[in-house]
Amino acid sequence: MKNNHLKLAQEWITKAQNDLRTAEILYEEKGPPDTLCFHCHQSVEKYLKAYLVFRNIHFEKIHYSWNLAKLCAKENKEFLNFEEELKTLDAYYIESRYPPETRTYSRQECKKVLDLAEKLTQFIVNEIR
Repeated sequence: MKNNHLKLAQEWITKAQNDLRTAEILYEEKGPPDTLCFHCHQSVEKYLKAYLVFRNIHFEKIHYSWNLAKLCAKENKEFLNFEEELKTLDAYYIESRYPPETRTYSRQECKKVLDLAEKLTQFIVNEIR
């Protein structure tokens, strides 16, 4: 059973890495800002799910990073320190995807969101090791 958890956690990590790399490429190539922000959120969401699987913590079908982090905090209270950052990222989950809520994002805002995603994913990766 343990190997299955590790394999599934690795699958989540691979998907999360792909989302983060997609966001980085979109930033480098000046791609669609809304898509970049969405992939930043997706990366963090999937890294959080990898942590939960790695720690064998059950979770429902949740897409909000802050809710996932609260579950992660059952193992490590440090996840609660990122409430503001995670809620910021969560805003990009829906806001960046569906009209009429869509809006434009500046390059500076995209860089801030990308940096935030990289910071959060680094923390989560360190907790999985």
